Amino acid sequence: MTQQERAAPALFTALLPALLPTLLGALLAGCGGGGDAGLPVPTLPAPAPQQQTRVDLLASSARGFESLAYRDGKAYLTQSNTPAAPSALLSAALPLQAGMRFGEAPLGPCALPAAREGDPARAPSLRMLGTTLWLFQPWYDSIAPGAAAEPALCALETGSSAFATRDAALRACTGAYCSTLWMSDLKQSGNVLYTNAGAGANLLASNDRGASWRVLLGQFDSMICTHQAFHVVGDRVLVGGECPLDMAYLRAYQLRADGIGLASPLPLALTLPDLENRNVQFIDSVPGTQRVFAGVEGGLLRSEDGGRTFTFVIREPVEGNQRYPYIGAFLALSKQPDTLVVGGFDKATGKPYLAWSADGGGKWTDISSLLPGYGHTAGHAADDGAVAEVTSVGEDPQGRIVVTVNEKTHAEGRLLLLTLVKP
Repeated sequence: MTQQERAAPALFTALLPALLPTLLGALLAGCGGGGDAGLPVPTLPAPAPQQQTRVDLLASSARGFESLAYRDGKAYLTQSNTPAAPSALLSAALPLQAGMRFGEAPLGPCALPAAREGDPARAPSLRMLGTTLWLFQPWYDSIAPGAAAEPALCALETGSSAFATRDAALRACTGAYCSTLWMSDLKQSGNVLYTNAGAGANLLASNDRGASWRVLLGQFDSMICTHQAFHVVGDRVLVGGECPLDMAYLRAYQLRADGIGLASPLPLALTLPDLENRNVQFIDSVPGTQRVFAGVEGGLLRSEDGGRTFTFVIREPVEGNQRYPYIGAFLALSKQPDTLVVGGFDKATGKPYLAWSADGGGKWTDISSLLPGYGHTAGHAADDGAVAEVTSVGEDPQGRIVVTVNEKTHAEGRLLLLTLVKP
C-alpha cells in the first residue's frame, strides 16, 4: 500500500463533518424532499427567567412606618402619630410574609398623643439591645390641660408584656422650668448604654440601664443643633454632626476602660477628606471587622482601619448636583459581611434612596427606582411633606432584608422584603 493510500482514510475522516450536510441534502433531494423537509426540529429548553434584584410588599398603611425590631418570635413595627390618632406599635408572629395581619401591641404611657395643630407628625424608634427592647421618641412639653407628660425613653424587659417609662434620669431643669432630653439614637457596647440625648454635641453614657447618665461630651441640657451621630469602635468613640450650622465634623475620642468616661477631652487624630458643610447622618461598623462607615449629606465615607482614616465611596457635589442622598440607614448582612445596604432619601429629588454593595462598600448599585414612592415628581423640597424616605433597613431572624419606606413624610408606610441579585 502506498503512502497516499494509507493517508486516504484519515483524510476522509477529517473531511467528513464538512461533507455531511452536502451528502445529506443530496440524499433528501433524491427522495423527493427539499431543503430541511422531513428533518425533526429539535426542541430546546426554554431559557430560565433571569433573576433580578426586587422588592416585595409585605404590609402597607396610611400612617408612616419608622422602625422594626424582633423579639421572642415576633416582629414589632412603629407607626407615627397623626392629628387623629396617637403613635402605635404593631406586632405580628414571624416569619414576615405578604398579606400577614399585624395587631396593635400596647404602648401604655409610652404612646405619643395625637399631633396638635401645627405640630409635625412624630414616630417612635425601636432598638433591641441585649435582652431589652428600647423605645425612644421626640419629646414635646405638653400644653394640653390635664395631659400626662410625654415619655422620651421606654423599655420592654424580658418577661414583661408592657413598656415602662425610663426617662426620669433625663429630666433637665433650669430654675423652675424642666424638660426631658430626647434622643435620636441609643446604642450599647458591653454593659454601657450611649445616647445623644439633648442634641448638639451631647454624648451621654449609662452603666445602670438608664437609671442615671454621665456626660461624656457636651452638656446635660438641650442644645439648638441637631443630634450628632455616634458609634463605639473598640475603645474609641466616633462622633459626627454639624454644629454650629454648616460646620460639619467627624471626631474620635479615647474611652476610659470602664466605658463611661473619656480618657482625655482632646480628640484623637483622624485622616479625613474635606467634609465641606455635609452634616453626618450616621456612623456604624461591620461587626468583627475594622470597617467603619459614616453617612454624610450627599455621600458616604468608609474606613478600613477602625475609623482612623476615611475616604469617600459615594460623593455627590454640593453644588449643581442632580442627586444628593441623605443616608441614615445601614445594614451589613450577618452571614455575608461584604454585602451592605444603605438607605435614606434624595434631597435633590424628594425620592427615596436605596443602594447596595457586594464588595464591602467599594462599588455601589443604586436600586432606588424599585421602591414605592420613587415615581414622585422630582424637585420636591425636603420639608414640603411629600418626600419619600427609607426609614430603616434590617435583617430579620430568617436572614432576609426588610426595609421600611414612607412615601410621604411620616405617612403612607410600606414594609418591604428586599431580594438582592448581583448584576
